[in-house]
Amino acid sequence: MLASRRTRRGVTLLEAMATMTVVVFGILGVALAVLASAKQNRRNLIQAQAGLIAEQELERISAMKCVTPAPARPCANIEALDRQTRPVWWSSNGTPRDVLPGAGDPIRLKYDVAVDVDPPMEGEERGSPQLVRVVASQTLLNVVNVRVTVSWLDPDAGRRAVALQTRMSP
Repeated sequence: MLASRRTRRGVTLLEAMATMTVVVFGILGVALAVLASAKQNRRNLIQAQAGLIAEQELERISAMKCVTPAPARPCANIEALDRQTRPVWWSSNGTPRDVLPGAGDPIRLKYDVAVDVDPPMEGEERGSPQLVRVVASQTLLNVVNVRVTVSWLDPDAGRRAVALQTRMSP
């Protein structure tokens, strides 16, 4: 009877150790899943912020309206924005700012906002569908394509970007 108790205790200890090993691996798996989820949530937040910055920039440009002083090119005021870039800083709990954060400010991610304005002022870039085309028996002229690209540096994946575009005409 004594021998059977010892054997039984030994098996119980092995079972407990095996159970603890399984539990530790389970906890490790859950911890890794939480870390991956947090990383993906951060990436989604950054991408959403970039999209919002691009949307706000397009709205700002659209509010300028196309001005075509005769005999100038169509949307001359919008054409002037071509190749403009500017930085925007945004923290996860603040609002976007155009000024560099100072000492004591929350850490903010730097986004680079670039504006690209296409035809008719730029060579053969016509877009798809073409900017100059017939719609409802009328030829669309003086249409420009405005693209806003917001990029940022992702430490894990390098440079990332979000681009939004619209078309404008006088």
